[in-house]
This record gives sequence, C-alpha cells and structure tokens, in this order.
Amino acid sequence: RKAADASELIDIAYRLTVATSYLLQIAKAKGGTDSNSEDWKSFVPSNGATGIQSMVNSLLNAAKKQRERSGSFGYSSYPAAGQYATSSSSSNTTNSNNTVYIEEFLEWAETTVPMMASSLSTFLHVLFNFFCQKNEGNTHRFPPGVTPLLMPALSIDLTDKKPTSSGSVSPLSYFFTEANTSPDLFALASTSITLASGRFHRLFSSEADGLSCNRLMNGLIGYGGPTLIIIRSKDIKGKCGAGMFGAFTYSPWDQESGDFYGNSDSFLFRLGPDPMGVYRPKGEKSNFMFFNPEARSKGYDQLAWGIGFGGTAQEPRLYIDEILDGSTAKDKDLTFENGPLLSNIDESNSYCGFEVDAIEAFGVGSSQVIEDAMNARDEHRKEAQKRIRNAMKGAKAAFLEDMQSGLVGAKVFKHRDEMRGRDGGCDMEKEG
Repeated sequence: RKAADASELIDIAYRLTVATSYLLQIAKAKGGTDSNSEDWKSFVPSNGATGIQSMVNSLLNAAKKQRERSGSFGYSSYPAAGQYATSSSSSNTTNSNNTVYIEEFLEWAETTVPMMASSLSTFLHVLFNFFCQKNEGNTHRFPPGVTPLLMPALSIDLTDKKPTSSGSVSPLSYFFTEANTSPDLFALASTSITLASGRFHRLFSSEADGLSCNRLMNGLIGYGGPTLIIIRSKDIKGKCGAGMFGAFTYSPWDQESGDFYGNSDSFLFRLGPDPMGVYRPKGEKSNFMFFNPEARSKGYDQLAWGIGFGGTAQEPRLYIDEILDGSTAKDKDLTFENGPLLSNIDESNSYCGFEVDAIEAFGVGSSQVIEDAMNARDEHRKEAQKRIRNAMKGAKAAFLEDMQSGLVGAKVFKHRDEMRGRDGGCDMEKEG
C-alpha cells in the first residue's frame, strides 16, 4: 500500500498554497513584475508551525481510528498506529509513527479539509496559465469549474481602522498577524469552497472594538453573506486550556429570533494547539444558528441570550453569552458531528464553560459577495434607524395630543389641586 509521512503531506500542501498566493500577486502586478522587492519575505513559511502540527495530529488521530475500525472486522493489513506526535517536528524528518496510507489520508481530507486536494492543481494552473502563456487583458481569472485554494486575503473598512494606544493603526486581524503564511488561515481555507479563495473581511474584533457580545451582534445582524466567527478562550487551571475554535455559517444573520435558522453548509471547528477538528451537520437536527438578544425577548422567553450554534435554544452546543460570563462549548449535540471544541486538560473532564479571551468575526467569500453582504447590512441599519425615528415621532405625536386635550396638564398638576385641599391652601404657592 502507498504510504507517506503525514507531516510532509500537509507541509507540502501548505507551502504550495503560500507559493501560489505569492505567484498570483506577482502576476497581478503591473507589467507582471513585483512592485515591492521585499514583499517576498512575508511569504516565507515558518518551520514547525503550531497550526500545521494541529492538522498533522488530526490526520494521525483519524488514521488511528480507521485502523482500529478495520481491525475490529478482522481484516486490517495496517500496522498498529501510535499516538499523534505531541511536539513539532521538521518536515525533513520522517517519523514511523507519522506514516499514513493513501486511503487514510483521502478519508480524512474528504471530511475535514476537502479543498486541500486543490493545492497542487492551483499552483500548476497559476504557473502555466498566468506566466507561461499570454494572458489577454491581464485578467488573471480562474476558468469556470476551477476552484482554487489560496491564502485568504484579509480586509477591513477604512473607517474601522482604529488607532491603538501607541498611535499605530490596528492590524487587520489579531489572530492572523502573519496573514500571508498563517497556518490557521490555510487550515480554514482548506475546509470549504467559500473559504478557499476569497477574502476574510473583518466585521468585528474584540481587540479593536472591545470585548462585547452586543458589539459583535451589531457587527453581524443584517450582514447578508457567509460569516466566520473565531474565539480564543482563556486557560482555566484544572478545567480547560487556552484554544481557538468557532463556527462558519453560510446563511446571513438577517433576523433576531428565539428560533434556529440557517442551512447545512454550516459547521463548527477547532484549531491549534489541539488536533484540528471540523464538525459538519449530521442530519438529525437543523439547529444551525441562533441569534437571540435579551432586548428582543425582554427576558421573558427563558431562552439563551446571545449567539448559539447547535444544541437547543435553551442550551446551544456553542454558546456566546450576551454578557460573556456564561459561554459554553460542548462536545456533542444532534445537529453537528461529535467532537471537542475546548482544549480539555483531562479528557474525562466534562466541564464545558469557557472564558472569552478574544473574538473576531469575518465576512467571507468573493469580493462581490462581501460587497453585496455589506450593502445588505447598511440597508438593515437604515431600516432599523427608520423604525426608531418613526417610533419617536409616534411617541412625540401622542404626547402633543395629550397636551392639547389637557390630559397631560391634568396629570401634571393633579398634585397641586390635591394640596390645595389640605388645610385650605398650598404653602408652595404662598411662598411664590
């Protein structure tokens, strides 16, 4: 059977994707040359990255489960699989415990990172079609039916670039500081067609906008396209370690509701330092996304207040509490595949609460998809402001009507008339 080192397989795909993104940037530059001779340095991948090891560990865990499953039927031809490596290793070093077979890799890739298979074809397409052939009109577009795998481009509205305490402009992301080579960006891009070759447009960052679920909800509500929410949790001694996890939703956040909505293109995920996990819908329930601010229900519906994914409206599987003191992340529910989101120190520990260290939300997809989604959010905000103005006008009109009818005056000065009836007068009037 054909076998390969898991670390080398994933490292090759990662480096091909980074190289392709750099070549595409050169191809799009005026005259086909790179305008910044130093820019190539930002595309040099780092060795032994935690995000890559997270994917390697995920593959090795999946391979081990496949071998155990095959062995239970009595016909496994694979050697015993060891535990995944706990420390990073150089891609040039082959570890016998890191060996996986082609069938194991394909099964893991199909469910966890289906876009990884496009890394080589994307590289070759860019190399031969954008450099070795004359590109009419300098469009540098991929033909229909070809879904490339590229490092997503980070973006943000210019009006949202807030200066930090040092006076410098805040980065596009506090999670992906080295955007051109981020292994976590590569991991996320590999999970979905929507994430594979588009932009990550920042809608909210707790580091720039403040650690507030209300501000997160304001950044999401009305946004008319796919979104990605990423959470970094704090290390809670004896309960769970620090980690990164989150949710992808294809459906827009277009309503505040006590009911779930969305579609089966949603999924939950976990990134490093733990083994990567992608938990897609399993078809038993359709509780994909939940958006229930307390202001909508006035606290009377007995449901969870905040943002949730999976589980129930009372106890979502992944729950971002509106005041951020009761957030939870469970290992299983009836909507998404089972698997851990939190970094548990002890696997037998059933603790599912977490403390939020940071959150970022991105609109994802092509530039056109993001532009349309942002326009939808602008329209939603205009409609909300219009409703507020109409409500204020209605309240003002009712007040003026009461004034004209004498109803307000009767209420306001009723106490004076009552005081006049006490001991024959009103002392306040005499003092006046």
